[in-house]
Amino acid sequence: MKSKMGIVLSDIHGHFREKVVIKMALAFIREHKPSTVHLLGDIIDFYSISRFSKDPSRKEDLQEELDDTHFLLCQIREAAVDARIIYSEGNHEFRLKRYLASEAKALAMLRDLQIEKLLNLEALKIRLQPHDKPYRVGPLLFTHGQLIRKWSGYTARAHLEKYGGCVIHGHSHRLGSCYRKDIGDTYAAWENGCLCGLNPDYVTAPDWQHGWSVVWSQRDYFHVEQIAVIKGRYCYHGKVYGRKRLSPTGHFEVEDLS
Repeated sequence: MKSKMGIVLSDIHGHFREKVVIKMALAFIREHKPSTVHLLGDIIDFYSISRFSKDPSRKEDLQEELDDTHFLLCQIREAAVDARIIYSEGNHEFRLKRYLASEAKALAMLRDLQIEKLLNLEALKIRLQPHDKPYRVGPLLFTHGQLIRKWSGYTARAHLEKYGGCVIHGHSHRLGSCYRKDIGDTYAAWENGCLCGLNPDYVTAPDWQHGWSVVWSQRDYFHVEQIAVIKGRYCYHGKVYGRKRLSPTGHFEVEDLS
């Protein structure tokens, strides 16, 4: 039986995305023509309505960010013309509902202020999966994720323990996996990396990795391949893509005071 190919992207964070890596992911989608594209949340950042402290020098316009994210979704749809696209709300998408509930409660249930309308998902034939509502394709669970642990693979392990079965998630911005065998079966979990810049202004030298995942699935079987983009290059099935580079947002600069 022929397996269906799915491509999993997550944690793009709107304006904070790493443009070179996004181009690589879009080219990968065009080349391999997956049957499904899974967008596992934090595709938009909603920086301007964050409850956290913001950089006063950064000018953020909510409509501009919505337009920018819609353009990105159009690019993904153009790259995956015939694919099913499933967009899981992450905690950053949920910022909109939280903001409306706290700052404009009377407007919170207006249909035109829901993220589906603001990003025009219906026209793009993109299905929205509600925040914190995992879904399953065969034996594998897909979710943005809710937990964070310190090391690569540890967050995957935490989600494996939480759900008690095989799961792939975003949220941690790391690539990693964890496998576990009990008396009856083998289980695994994967954290999906990110496509945003690796040196944001709100954290120093984060332990993040660029990348995405490929999921091959049948009714009762799946296989996950993780693609790590390191210094502008990745390898897939023996072929190296990209060229070696250090992006302005891809490394942490340490001042030499010797």
